[in-house]
Amino acid sequence: MFCTQPFNRIEIYENGDVYNCCPPFINNYSIGNIFEDSFDNIWNGEKIKKLRQKILNNDYTLCNDICNRKCNSDNNDKQYGENVIEYPEEISVSSDNTCNVLCRICRDKNFHTSFNKETLENEIENIWLPIFKNAKLLRFGCSGEPFASYKETLLIQKSAQKYPNLKFHFHTNGILADEKRLKELKVFDKIDTITVSLHSAHFWTYNKVVRKGNWIKVKSNLKLYSKMKEKGLINNLRMIFCVYSENYKDMPAFVKLAKKYNATAEFWALRENDVCEVGKNFINYSLISKTHKHHKKLIKILKKTIFKGENVILYPELKNLS
Repeated sequence: MFCTQPFNRIEIYENGDVYNCCPPFINNYSIGNIFEDSFDNIWNGEKIKKLRQKILNNDYTLCNDICNRKCNSDNNDKQYGENVIEYPEEISVSSDNTCNVLCRICRDKNFHTSFNKETLENEIENIWLPIFKNAKLLRFGCSGEPFASYKETLLIQKSAQKYPNLKFHFHTNGILADEKRLKELKVFDKIDTITVSLHSAHFWTYNKVVRKGNWIKVKSNLKLYSKMKEKGLINNLRMIFCVYSENYKDMPAFVKLAKKYNATAEFWALRENDVCEVGKNFINYSLISKTHKHHKKLIKILKKTIFKGENVILYPELKNLS
């Protein structure tokens, strides 16, 4: 197997830092910053050459073991080299942390960024859009809610206008991304994947985990996405569940809920972070540790037959327990 991430994909974050993979998966190894250097230099710079050469040598020492290797490919690695002339085909954009909800696993306070419209439009036209020139897929929503962000909705709209053959992957909490909004942004028929972070299967769990959420609206939009998938308007519908001590009992019901909407049920382990109470107290909420009082209960749940279904994806920390 061969990881193609450093050869055709990037992720760009709010401060301009560029990665070839989810930062925790690659130990925060940044290959450059779009506000400090030209993208040509970043895309064929020394840092990315180092990463590419390691992958070509089957050396994954820059990577973290929590990577699920989902981007491994059977492609012949001889087609790749240190330099890649074309710009990346897949780009993940996390340009704004703004969000309309407060998920307990993510944040304790609202992040809302204000922008000078003229400055932002210049930034989009001169920095962001040129990077997308060879992209086939743009992904939005890794650090905030794209449909709650003025910057990201503008980026989505302008990208769809400038590059009409682009496809989009939206990672959303499922509240604002309704049919009206998707059509306003001219992307209703340009969606490859919709990923919905839900972390629950029942409204009482949802209301505890997703503060300021809207369970009724999310269920309505999941129904919309399911119908869109049936009609071939989207290729993939994913539902995300980040497992921790206050929601793990919902896991079997979440698999059934995802099946109802013809979606994959994807289970992530809680990650340690310093921006929310749950993340700061990772050891008290994460069930991965053998010392956690509910660890054995989690393993018992993961052993259930329902988690062997084709629509279920367990990320490495959880799969290792099943």
